[in-house]
Amino acid sequence: MAVISRMLEVRAQDRPDEVAFLDGADGRELTWRSVAATARRWRELARDLPPRTRIGLVAADPLAFTAAYLGCLAAGLTAAPVDPRLTAAELGTALDRLRAAVVATDQPDLVPGHPTWALDRDGPRPVRTGRIRADGTALRPAVLLTSSGTTGAPKGIPLSEWQLVRAARRVARHHRFGPGERGYTPLPLFHVNAQVMGLLATVVSGGSLVLDRRFSAVDHWDRVGRWSPTWLNTVPAILASLAGQPAPPEHVVRRIRFARSASAPLSPEIARRFTERTGVGVLETYGMSEAAGQITANPLEPRLRRAGSVGLPVGVGVVVAGPDGAVLPSGERGEVRLRGRQVVSRYLELDGLGERIRPARTPDGWLPTGDVGVLDEHGYLTLAGRVDDVINRGGEKIYPHEIEDVLLAHPAVTAVAVVGAPDERLGQVPVAFVTGRPEPGLARALHGWCEQRLARYKRPSVIEVTTALPLGPTGKVLRRELRAAAGGR
Repeated sequence: MAVISRMLEVRAQDRPDEVAFLDGADGRELTWRSVAATARRWRELARDLPPRTRIGLVAADPLAFTAAYLGCLAAGLTAAPVDPRLTAAELGTALDRLRAAVVATDQPDLVPGHPTWALDRDGPRPVRTGRIRADGTALRPAVLLTSSGTTGAPKGIPLSEWQLVRAARRVARHHRFGPGERGYTPLPLFHVNAQVMGLLATVVSGGSLVLDRRFSAVDHWDRVGRWSPTWLNTVPAILASLAGQPAPPEHVVRRIRFARSASAPLSPEIARRFTERTGVGVLETYGMSEAAGQITANPLEPRLRRAGSVGLPVGVGVVVAGPDGAVLPSGERGEVRLRGRQVVSRYLELDGLGERIRPARTPDGWLPTGDVGVLDEHGYLTLAGRVDDVINRGGEKIYPHEIEDVLLAHPAVTAVAVVGAPDERLGQVPVAFVTGRPEPGLARALHGWCEQRLARYKRPSVIEVTTALPLGPTGKVLRRELRAAAGGR
């Protein structure tokens, strides 16, 4: 029996009627008894399928996704989550690329032509039969995630049950989760953060989790007040938005131990504004799918946290390396690399030409993350952005994060993204896209602000004030869209 299956049975025996997961919008609940019962239904259907048959998981309802995801793991199938917001054509392409044998969904009409199981409170129910593809897959992981595809075609990230459970246990231990803890997450469930930090950490710790299918700044504190969580799962974009909203009542945030931030580097200025507005401290962390979630995290004790740092390694080997792969000493900037059993060793190429495996690590065992960072003498990691985001202005290397932090310190600015734009003479120049309070002459004022705080070569050539930045489902800025806009000037 799978590890997750055994855990669910234990929870159902010990605390059958306690709420495990609930919908933050309408209050629907999944008890441990109902989660375990749904997992048994998954195991029954899986008896007629080869082990690790791929299940394309497409569910907008957070409780339907939760029960199906845990059911897949419990049944020894492969869960391949897909963004439920895709159009029917996009879904078909994604499911074919993942070589999904069955589609499990709460929207069965969206995916015609595939063997389909409808998801409801009692578990999966076959509604469309057909030939179930059982071959042609190069790997049979417990979960198959895909990269964002921001730097090319999406690649498959295969994670074993051991990796997922190990990561969830480390998350639960570091954050001191237990049966009395309740989380609140509005993050998309088809990404690793919500799956491991949320769903699996709840299973291994025996706590409970409130799930919202999307973040709403207007409703956020009302729902937090209704469900009384002890921790919040957030990203920098959420913290920035809440920092500009009215402060929540003290009784609403009284039980909250921290707001955990992940997905992208967090500006110290945004963290400060959020905490001053809400009274809730921020715990900044760093993770990625290739490490089954969490890589580093700040300590729980507020006095030990480092503003602007994503914290210390949590069960994963972390180094900063130069272009030649040599490990750099503390204080020097380079590419962040990872090593450990929790880190994937292989990728799957998912380009529609048939699956191909390629190594994810270097010959000496390190996985290059594509993130630029610095480790200080105490082991704290600070991120400076992506390798691909570095701007080369006439030979001078500029890291967008430096400019963004300066602009965010201006009281009228709420969000910033800096990208490189092509320049005939210098190669590239920085261009800043800014959202903020409407003020006459804001762009001109920000140019003056930068002149006082940045070396000449780092100052943005253009500062464009806009109503909103393009964001992905996890709150990351879609820099490729901004680069396209900057390049079209």
